[in-house]
Amino acid sequence: MKKILLSIVLLSTTFSLAQEITGRTRTNDKYSIAVSKTVKEYLKNEFSTFDTFHADDATFNLNGNSYKKNEVKEGWKMHHKIYNEIKVPMMFVETTFYDENNNNTVWSHLWGFWEGTSKRTGKVWKNPFNASFKWVDGKIVHAMWIYDPTAENEEMAALQ
Repeated sequence: MKKILLSIVLLSTTFSLAQEITGRTRTNDKYSIAVSKTVKEYLKNEFSTFDTFHADDATFNLNGNSYKKNEVKEGWKMHHKIYNEIKVPMMFVETTFYDENNNNTVWSHLWGFWEGTSKRTGKVWKNPFNASFKWVDGKIVHAMWIYDPTAENEEMAALQ
């Protein structure tokens, strides 16, 4: 009986002291819509939403490497010089509005699949990706992208 009581006390203490990350997650909010629109414009080699919603001094982390806003934009424009038929056949965006347990931050998260056909070889590249965007005062101040850079590395090496 003592073991049962001790187990109940330990379990209830563990659950009562556990702090959860709380917030609200949305998919049709202004932040999620802006991220989605940025990707859709990228497919057309347009960057007006990118320019509007990324702060001029935003930091970008692409696979662990740091870049500035203009460097990222020029890199994405380069995609249209080395690939045809760029598309994102699947994309999901959600934004979480965290509460005081996470400093009231707002983050959008993007998951998707990128496809492009090499203008040089005709090879179709397919690549899953994930990105997160930190919002402050209606602007993205930090963006992190994770993807397989093999296609970019091979195509860029062939250009040189």
